Formats: sequence, C-alpha cells, structure tokens
Amino acid sequence: MDSRKIVGIIFIILGLLFIVSPLTSLIAVSLVAGISLIAFGLMTIIDGFSLFSRMAGISGLKIVLGILALILGALFIFHIDALSFIVGFQFYLISFVLIFIGIVGLISAPGTQAKVISLLILIMGIITIFLAAFSIANPLFVAILVGISLILEGVSFLLTSPEDY
Repeated sequence: MDSRKIVGIIFIILGLLFIVSPLTSLIAVSLVAGISLIAFGLMTIIDGFSLFSRMAGISGLKIVLGILALILGALFIFHIDALSFIVGFQFYLISFVLIFIGIVGLISAPGTQAKVISLLILIMGIITIFLAAFSIANPLFVAILVGISLILEGVSFLLTSPEDY
C-alpha cells in the first residue's frame, strides 16, 4: 500500500478521535506539546550555558528562550486551556492580517475581480475573529476544528496519488 494512503487513513482515524472525544484529544495534544516544550527548553538552556564563554549574548538569549519554553511547557501540561488560548491568539493575528490585506486590496487593487477577491479576504478576516473568540471561550471547539482538518487532509491523501505532485 502507498505511504500516502496509510498516512491518509491515520489522519482520518485521528480526526475521528478528535471529534468523538475532543476533551481527551485536547489533553493528549496539550501533554505532548508541554513535554516537547520542556525538553526543548532544557536543551536550549544547556546549549546556552555551553556557549556562555564564547558568545555571551547569544547564550543569554538561548537561556531566556529556554526558560520561556519551560514555562510554556508547564502551562500546556498543567492548564489545558493554554492550547485553545494560543490557537485563539493565532486566529486573531491571522484575522488582522486578512482584514488589512482585504482593505488594502479594496483601496488599491485594479479591476473588479481583484476588488471582489479583496472583499472576500476581508470577510474571511471578520469570520476568523469569530473563530478566535470561539476557540478561546471553548477549548473543545479547537479539538473539533483539528479533527475536521485531519479528516479533510486524510481524504485528500487518499484521493491523490504521488503522480499528482
């Protein structure tokens, strides 16, 4: 069996797990992200101290980055809502970029088709603000969005062949 098909099936199974059991999935993702961030933080701090004699500025920056990673990792492990907050924050950033691009496009884009596309981008930016509010208010919303995305990506993997790329 093609590896793309195997990955597609795995994505669909994971997507269904996220939708069927969003809280458990969210806890698992938060734990994996937290453990990864803590490991990254520890390694960055160790690397920062090992470079201290040669490059004090860079090593100081690495130590601070490692401490921030440790704090974020602990936040992910002990506070599940951290993941929904970060996803919500990303949605807000994306929404402001989309709104800005939409407004600039409406003002400066030549032609009717470009203005319609800019208007659609502006509308998507406004919709993304609502997605951000939902994901911060309800962490389960993020898990369901991830599940739907995984299923769609899995179906995409199943329907395409390596020759399509």
